[in-house]
Amino acid sequence: MSSTNKPHSRKKTSSGQSVNVQKTDKADVQGKVGSGSRPSSSGKTGRPASSRGQRQGGTTRSSASSLLSLFFALPNSLKLIVVIGIVALFLFGGGSNILSSFLGGSTGTGTGTGTNTGSTGSVTGSFQSAQPSTSTDTTSSKADLTVSELARDKRVTPLGKGKDTVTIMIYMCGTDLESKYAMATKDLQEMINADLSDKVNIIVETGGCKKWQNNVISRDSNQIYQVVDDGLQCLEEDFGDASMTDPDNLTDFIKYCTKNYPANRNVLIFWDHGGGSITGYGYDELHPNSGSMTLVGMNEALKNAGCVFDWIGFDACLMATLETALVCGEYADYLIASEETEPGTGWYYTDWLTTLSKNTSISTVELAECLIDDFVKSCSARELVTLSVVDLAELEGTVPDTFKDFSTSVSTLLSSEDYTQVSNARAGTRQFAESSQINQIDLVDFANRVGTDEAKELVDALKGCIKYNNSTITNAYGLSIFFPYETLNSMNSALATYDSLDLGDEYAKCIKSFASMEKAGQITATASTSTGMDLGNIDLGSIDIGSLLGSSGSPLGSLLGSFTGTSGSASSGSSLDAAAVLEMLSAFSGRSMPAGYEWVDTEILADTAEYISQNYIDPGQLVITWKDNVPYLSLTEKQWEMIQTIELNVFLDDGEGYIDMGLDNVFTFEGDDLSLNYDRTWLTVNGQAVAYYLVSDTENPDGSWTTIGRIPAMLNGTQVNLTVVFDDDAPEGVITGAAPVYSDTDNVSVQAKGSVEIAAGDEIRFLCDYYDYEGNYSDSYYLGETLIVDESGLTLANSILADADCSVTYRLTDVYGNEYWTPAWVSEAE
Repeated sequence: MSSTNKPHSRKKTSSGQSVNVQKTDKADVQGKVGSGSRPSSSGKTGRPASSRGQRQGGTTRSSASSLLSLFFALPNSLKLIVVIGIVALFLFGGGSNILSSFLGGSTGTGTGTGTNTGSTGSVTGSFQSAQPSTSTDTTSSKADLTVSELARDKRVTPLGKGKDTVTIMIYMCGTDLESKYAMATKDLQEMINADLSDKVNIIVETGGCKKWQNNVISRDSNQIYQVVDDGLQCLEEDFGDASMTDPDNLTDFIKYCTKNYPANRNVLIFWDHGGGSITGYGYDELHPNSGSMTLVGMNEALKNAGCVFDWIGFDACLMATLETALVCGEYADYLIASEETEPGTGWYYTDWLTTLSKNTSISTVELAECLIDDFVKSCSARELVTLSVVDLAELEGTVPDTFKDFSTSVSTLLSSEDYTQVSNARAGTRQFAESSQINQIDLVDFANRVGTDEAKELVDALKGCIKYNNSTITNAYGLSIFFPYETLNSMNSALATYDSLDLGDEYAKCIKSFASMEKAGQITATASTSTGMDLGNIDLGSIDIGSLLGSSGSPLGSLLGSFTGTSGSASSGSSLDAAAVLEMLSAFSGRSMPAGYEWVDTEILADTAEYISQNYIDPGQLVITWKDNVPYLSLTEKQWEMIQTIELNVFLDDGEGYIDMGLDNVFTFEGDDLSLNYDRTWLTVNGQAVAYYLVSDTENPDGSWTTIGRIPAMLNGTQVNLTVVFDDDAPEGVITGAAPVYSDTDNVSVQAKGSVEIAAGDEIRFLCDYYDYEGNYSDSYYLGETLIVDESGLTLANSILADADCSVTYRLTDVYGNEYWTPAWVSEAE
């Protein structure tokens, strides 16, 4: 059997050292920090439960608190020098805002300078950042300046020769990005630092934030400011208190700008968190129950505003989607947005605004190239970022028909019983915000992997309208799309969105067909591992359909009950034959589905019954064999083709219960057999064992792989996931940053801006989940000692876990998203 039919294992870099693992104090976190793993439920061996994983938020960057921690770490003599310097700036250098920012900003009461209409408040000096060196010479542009003859006419045509007037409307919902991390203040400072022309109007609405980290902006109401050379000029002290995710509020802001600052080139920038096609834009701290602004709401706001835009941008996460582009295409000529989560720093504003001021007639694509390159350059090394500009006029003329044909071709594959081909394409495609399972994937990468003629035509059309894309992420071409796979709980919302926006029936039918077949595979797997269910003579009237559907994925147990010894073989002893599967799925025809599953097409379940009955993993046919005291799992070539991922799950026995060490895609094959042996090594950071969870494993165009994982931790007192990347450039792994985690009580539905940079002096406390011997979650704890980051940074390696028994299982995930666990076995301490 070809090795290409088997899942991929990352390469391990071993330190050769032994480490002790010890949980310490209980951690102040809400719920489990891990996902997708479970200890044995019957002590040392038994049946682990199954889970599709928990949503993990991500979001911001470190703030003034990091500066304070560094300040207090200084010797007293140096502290005195710093204090004297700050006082001097305050008294003689106009630096009151430096002092205010360093000490945490204003109280947000609105009594500071600049809150009166017409006055100017400066935030100069607050949160300066390294300024990337960006050339404004567009003669060497790497962007695609061509336009397809099929493109519609542009709605906005520059006058040329620098005669254009530009109004940039920045809709700035500050939220926790500002209240905790001063990110809005930093970006406003970057705007002020630009060399602005009197032909460029930068108008900002502020709101949605509990505390602004400067002495200008008030939290008491929404306000409108103009960015000027020496700071912010307040135009509207009280613009109401509506939620920033209210479409009517956005409409009012746009109308205000077009009335008071008319221009022949208008730009709209959304500033905040983003959630992509289904969730949309924004989270308002002052109105947390208002939810986000969906694409439907955004479409309503833009339509009612009656403004035609040169371009619309999203300084927010995950908004470079085809769905967003199709909505914005009704009102703008270009879209600038990111497929992935953005770092907390977001865009870098100074240079591209200066470039625009020097030539207000610059083409949007050339300006976007400057903006995009600045953004990537301003991010820290190894940051996973991407930003693109899309010609919406060309997209409107070239993509809809090819996208329709592509959607139909995928539906045809599914109806022709080629589900595995589509599922493998979907599983291998670059996915964004993967730990949150929002199901957004790069559309070009997906089409390339589907490989039909219609897919190739779509790729050509998409690449034509994506005029420039700068990315540090492989297989991220510039536009993503919602496509269900890891979870199916957004299907109702997705179909409602497509229907409301009239985005075409073909794609809705395509994803509905795929999701229904995935659910059919999950139903089959659930039935094959259920007890007390008479499947000999199928009668869905006497069976709880909800129990077959499951809540998330398929609630499977282990492949085999438990090991019987160290030789011979073992199997589950239960099986669901093809005839029973065929009868069960056929019986769904004409049935109504329970609440939450209205999207399931029961006719598809029935029509694909024969295909599913011939293409599913039957636990009763899987056998574990012992050879030389080592357990092996042997599958047929067809079975391996249906397995997409394998993960090692380790629980460490500390004498009172289990420490969950996580899930890692490290394993070995001997011939066609998966070795279930364990070398007792696990990931460590600076020699300290940590809990680690696989996030994604993606094959690159050159055949190499990029593996991304996360380590739960507290960074300077904030709960985060440290992002870990393994690839050919860093096979030992590198920590690229940290994404703070929202608790459920934060009521945040969008994906927050992503990564906090880790610096010398930062304090890291690693986190782990703890379970009792019955498999019940007990609490989350700190793992090991506090780590103070020094100038040498963080080093990753696999080290030997010493002085404790380990409970070891492997999780296999198939093409339907079903998870199968091998039985737990004990690797004893040496």
